[in-house]
Amino acid sequence: MAFGEAATACGATIKTGHEVRGLTQQQDGSWQAQTNQGEFKGGTLVLAVGAWSAPVGDMLGINIPIAPIKGQMWATEPVPPSIFHLIGSAESPYDWSLQKRDDDYPPEVTHRGEQRVTRHLYGGQTRNGEIIFGGDRQMVGYDYHPDANGIEVNRGHASEVIPLVSRLPISRTWAGIMPFSMDGRPIIGKVPHFENLFVLTGLASSGFGRGPMAGKLLADYIHTGHPAPVLAESDPARCITLNR
Repeated sequence: MAFGEAATACGATIKTGHEVRGLTQQQDGSWQAQTNQGEFKGGTLVLAVGAWSAPVGDMLGINIPIAPIKGQMWATEPVPPSIFHLIGSAESPYDWSLQKRDDDYPPEVTHRGEQRVTRHLYGGQTRNGEIIFGGDRQMVGYDYHPDANGIEVNRGHASEVIPLVSRLPISRTWAGIMPFSMDGRPIIGKVPHFENLFVLTGLASSGFGRGPMAGKLLADYIHTGHPAPVLAESDPARCITLNR
């Protein structure tokens, strides 16, 4: 909401509840988006659709190798200030570096199918006093239902780091979908084989942290025609292909 308010203050117009049903490039190179609430036109089109990159890419006949990864969180009731910084922990980050490359799964996930291969934890305490943690990264499609067993595993991990947590009941849980690229790197830049088409996705679990600068870098690229050197490893040409 804060990002949206800031964008609006800078002149952006945000339309919600618009389901994109088609994307068409005109003869002059401009784009038209068909939605359930009308059509929109623009000279340049940016695909910044996160975990829905693959199905949106299908509309254009391109393969954007993004997997939807479910992350889930849990929270306690508000308690007095107890945790004063964000906490991140893994059963062993080394596990992730040793994971065999598997074309079916992106790197740094906690599960292979239904089998857990490692534990991952991050969280802290909010201003209202809730202690919030999460960390699972599981490829189960567009599933928004929290998994109770996974929540308990994560809570146990948090209790090992902060024993206080073991005495606090969980008040609420929720889940969301994150865009993980299959090689672990963001996908930011011009889409091959098209004019005036750009993409920004693959920020995995750190979209809130990396999203603002990623957006600025892509905006600068569009306006100047030149990508910043830091975007070299994010070049879409390395992985986006035409569907056969």
